Amino acid sequence: MAHAPARLEILDDVSEPSRREPAGDSIVAGSPIFIVGSMRSGSTLLRLILDSHENIAIGAETGFMGAVSATKIIPGWIHGNEWYRRLEWTEDELDEKLRAFYTDMFGRYAASHGKRRWGDKTPFHTSHIAQMARVFPDAVFVGIVRHPGAVAVSLHRKFHYTFEAAVSYWAATNTEMVREATKLGARFVAVRYEDVVVEGEPVMRELIRWLGEPWSPRLLQHERVQREKGTPRVADGSTSTRDAIDGTRASSWPQALRSENKLTLKGIAHLAAFFGYDPLNAYDRVLLPCSDGRKWLTDGSDLLARRAAWSGRIDFEVRLQAVVADADPVQLAIRLDQVESALARVRSRKSVRLSDAIRTIRHGRSVRDVRAAYARLRGR
Repeated sequence: MAHAPARLEILDDVSEPSRREPAGDSIVAGSPIFIVGSMRSGSTLLRLILDSHENIAIGAETGFMGAVSATKIIPGWIHGNEWYRRLEWTEDELDEKLRAFYTDMFGRYAASHGKRRWGDKTPFHTSHIAQMARVFPDAVFVGIVRHPGAVAVSLHRKFHYTFEAAVSYWAATNTEMVREATKLGARFVAVRYEDVVVEGEPVMRELIRWLGEPWSPRLLQHERVQREKGTPRVADGSTSTRDAIDGTRASSWPQALRSENKLTLKGIAHLAAFFGYDPLNAYDRVLLPCSDGRKWLTDGSDLLARRAAWSGRIDFEVRLQAVVADADPVQLAIRLDQVESALARVRSRKSVRLSDAIRTIRHGRSVRDVRAAYARLRGR
């Protein structure tokens, strides 16, 4: 496994591993596993790794919590927030039905792959943590965090975010994740992408022990496991399922930074430092304080204590909004122009032109349609 140079320091005292029973022993056997975090945080890689375990099935993103929320709330109606109460149903009763329905869906998927435990990974589910914890009271949550600079560079390249919007999105998502994690205590652990790809086995051993599962070497061979079971080459977020864990990916992003990008990252220096990051450095990381003898996993209780210690520097109760969601017409116009430019580049590709031409000919009914398809193929 490739290792990127990194200087790990102890931010607070981390106790030596105790002789207490593994934290995973307190987790309900077979409980659902929900992976949350921002886009481009490495959540798909973590999903592919855990899905390679003999007992765990975490398939492609489903976004099913959007359906759960839609079931509970009917928009645009004065009684939309309590429609089921009109039929003398309580929220607990509705949760029970929803839990049974989705457990059956995901459970069947897991069983079809010879697994006994299911999970889900969808980035926007980070804003549904509280609801997920309520509907699935035995579920556990794994939050993955990645350096804001790396996330912003990736969002800019892959999804054409402005750098400022990407950093704002990272801050808003991770602030919300911490806020909800502190309410879950031992049901939540946070792990850093950089620790997963650079340290590898010790981090995954700690995570799989926390999940209450036996160690499996398949976790470090996910690219082979996924290939053998026929997983598509490209997963959500354009992540390759055939690439092995590569530590160099944790340190390549600073090369893409411009001077104005560095100023933007300095603007969230406190929040970056909360997770042990230097805002401009890919190599210097500090170990976060962990309980129960862990070294790499910070649970909800750890985050609660850390949040209290940082109360004078970060207010986690403030609901941050990403720049992309602001109503500033200038920002929206800039974003729209970037999206249109990106679409134009996609449409100009030969493969896309060929596909459009074939579609036009297939559905066309006149000589004019054929001529239009020929012009499209030539890029006119």
